[in-house]
Amino acid sequence: MCGHGSTMVGGSIKQAVYRAVYAELNARYQLQAMQLGEVTYLSEGESRSCVAHIEAQVHRPWEMWLEQAHARRR
Repeated sequence: MCGHGSTMVGGSIKQAVYRAVYAELNARYQLQAMQLGEVTYLSEGESRSCVAHIEAQVHRPWEMWLEQAHARRR
């Protein structure tokens, strides 16, 4: 899929969508941070902790996105 954007995977559709949405947002934040100066990245342990704690909340944004999609269909 070279040249066609990004590919996300997850253990469920919810997780794959969550990762896709936040990959784009985080890329924007990283680009903005890099324009301000040197960026301090998370360590491997910090990254693992984020995955364990933040991705456990996938259902929260999923429910919001689902509600927004239903509202647009009305």
